Amino acid sequence: MASVTQMAFAPLGRAWSLLWFQDKPTTPLEIVRIGLGAALLIHYAMATPYLLTFWGDDGWMPRELLANKITDPWQQSVFFYFTAPWQWMAFHGFFLFCCAAFALGWRTAWVKWIVLIGHVSFAYRNPVMTYGVDAIGASLLLILCFAPVGRAMSLDRVREVRRAKRKDLGADPPARTSSWGFACIRLMQIQMAVLFFFSGVGKLRGDDWWNGDAVWWVFVDNYYTSDFILNVLASQYWLVNAATYGTVLIEIAFPFLIWQRRTRPYLLGAAILLHLGFAVLMYLHYFAWVMIMGHLSFLRPEWLSRLGAAWKRKMGDMEMIYDGHCGFCKRSMAWFLAFDGLGQIRIRDFRANPSPVVSDERLLKALYLVLPDGRALPGFEAYRYVVPRVPGLWWQIPFFYVPVFSRLFGHPIYNWVAANRSRL
Repeated sequence: MASVTQMAFAPLGRAWSLLWFQDKPTTPLEIVRIGLGAALLIHYAMATPYLLTFWGDDGWMPRELLANKITDPWQQSVFFYFTAPWQWMAFHGFFLFCCAAFALGWRTAWVKWIVLIGHVSFAYRNPVMTYGVDAIGASLLLILCFAPVGRAMSLDRVREVRRAKRKDLGADPPARTSSWGFACIRLMQIQMAVLFFFSGVGKLRGDDWWNGDAVWWVFVDNYYTSDFILNVLASQYWLVNAATYGTVLIEIAFPFLIWQRRTRPYLLGAAILLHLGFAVLMYLHYFAWVMIMGHLSFLRPEWLSRLGAAWKRKMGDMEMIYDGHCGFCKRSMAWFLAFDGLGQIRIRDFRANPSPVVSDERLLKALYLVLPDGRALPGFEAYRYVVPRVPGLWWQIPFFYVPVFSRLFGHPIYNWVAANRSRL
């Protein structure tokens, strides 16, 4: 009897696991983490001059008035316990630091909780300033806090790879996958789909959306709308009708068609374009960016893998030749290669495997980069060539491409390091 029951429920169990617990890379979550962290950092950094005005006791929402707005004891904020302005400033500085760390993926396991607590604290300290995007951002943050983020596209991943390469430069730690991470992605996807569905259904309750005039009234009532946009819409009113019906169509179709493999790219692209329109035409930059980040949870890991492979093919083969007897060289290579998440750079120790292109005498003086066309770039020029072609190294572009400065100081610094590498 038990075996019959197990056979009956086995298909349900497989379907449940397929829906929630596929062992997949966490890269969609990491993209959401980076984008959401950057959005929060910019949003709250811009409010820094008005910190005490917006959230202080003597600002827009004194505590006496706040008691009338918040009656639920579960609605808590760290600002409720501050008594001096320096405490607001100290927490704000620490919160912005954690937002930056969250976006970069540094110590992600604990900074993500600080970001969530800080974001909720700002919202509850002055509920008059909050609107839908704050709740959406908090929901995405809550999912990310329980998700295994920081395993890819992060400084935490760089540290992990660097530790492995310090022991063996040829080590290539595999990309991590997670069935629980996939469940968190699925939860985020369901949230965005439900959000779009109720937004679309809510619009259908208004006559302006049925008549095709809603977008016109949105722009007329928007304080930031320029006269140029209003003149264009007034002279080409069909654009208003198309935008009105198109918005409703996207929001209604999204929850149903986003799950199919063939229709997902079109619905995802439409949702992103819709919110880019909000950002460009209505100046809702923060709202649009947070919503786009939520929609990016629908990115398929295989799409990102194909994109990375295409980039790698376009940039071509690159081989770095180093001195395997130089401890400083090996440590530097381990640090440098840790940022090469796509594995674009091959390495060669000329001591163990001499290069057919560059002589040992030249390699004793500097590191060399060999390109597919046979060119060999020494030292500073090798790094300068690699940096813009490896996405993980883009943050070094200012050091290698600032006009005059990079070449004026880059060559002497590299030459000095190369000459003194044995002591270093």
